Amino acid sequence: MTEQEYKDKLDAFKNSCRVYKNEKKMLEEAEMKKNYFGDDQLYRFMREDVEYVDAMFEKINVKCGVNARLMLWLMFVEENTQADVAFRFGLSRRQLQYSMNKWMHTVLAEGESQ
Repeated sequence: MTEQEYKDKLDAFKNSCRVYKNEKKMLEEAEMKKNYFGDDQLYRFMREDVEYVDAMFEKINVKCGVNARLMLWLMFVEENTQADVAFRFGLSRRQLQYSMNKWMHTVLAEGESQ
């Protein structure tokens, strides 16, 4: 995987994470009410997006560990700053950035060699 492909995949994952909570909440409310307002295709795309983020965090958990999953969740879904997450885990921002890049390369590169 080229560096540009890595950056594109990482950006796509981060964008999916930013909307994850809202999409998940909307889907849960629609399921609870058994009432979908609007376009069925929109709900399908939202469901695919939520499932993608859930699957990625499961891969992170399996391949990199629970702490990696938690740190990336805090940064990408909860939108905490790197400085806050690093402080919380007793790391420098640089250590967190290095680890994050290593974890995401591991997860995003999976399947590239298959």
